Amino acid sequence: MILARLLAPVSVAAAFAATSAYFPSRCASPTAPQVDAPVRKAAPFVEKVTGLSFSDTLLTCGKSLKFVGAGDRKKAIIGPIAVNVYAVGLYVDEAAAKATAAKTPDAAQKLLVDSTFTKALKIVMARSVSSQKIGDALLEQIEPCVKGTDAPLDKFKSFFQGMQQLDKENEIIFTASGDTLAVQGPSGSQEFASKHLCNAMFDIYLGDDPVSTNGKKSMLDGFVALCLSG
Repeated sequence: MILARLLAPVSVAAAFAATSAYFPSRCASPTAPQVDAPVRKAAPFVEKVTGLSFSDTLLTCGKSLKFVGAGDRKKAIIGPIAVNVYAVGLYVDEAAAKATAAKTPDAAQKLLVDSTFTKALKIVMARSVSSQKIGDALLEQIEPCVKGTDAPLDKFKSFFQGMQQLDKENEIIFTASGDTLAVQGPSGSQEFASKHLCNAMFDIYLGDDPVSTNGKKSMLDGFVALCLSG
């Protein structure tokens, strides 16, 4: 009986399977380790007048914000002659921005000036300027907007007076979240609790008389495009 079993015919498939178990094919590929695809970062936006660049995202006050647009700020010297002082870019909380569902630049303008969701303005210097001059120039624009309010203008002015010289490519970030404006410069940072100051700061660049017309257009168009992107 044992001899009969040994002499019993064996199918080709069964013989091949048994052989393969003992002698695995040299062509068999080992399981390749899984490698995550690299995350592609968006290329920085280059402001065309100054040539200064802005990253696609900005981490500020513990939040990652999305870039939507930028423009240049000029200072007149003599008559029509002006020099580039800095470039300014706008960043917003992407989810909160999309929730507003803004469809037009006019709607975007009101939302960006008055809303309390987290947003930031990043100034990148195009030349060396004293920080006090930058602070004074900002205050000149802010004061008419906050007249008769409790906006801490003296505190704001003192912050810039105590800042070091601003050199080319130095950055100042103004982050508004709720009723607080946080200002971060190369040599320090400070928070100002004032909804009026937050609104006035963004009105400088997004209001009816912006200091950078091309910046306002770029920011509002970019905000609307973000809102419509789903």
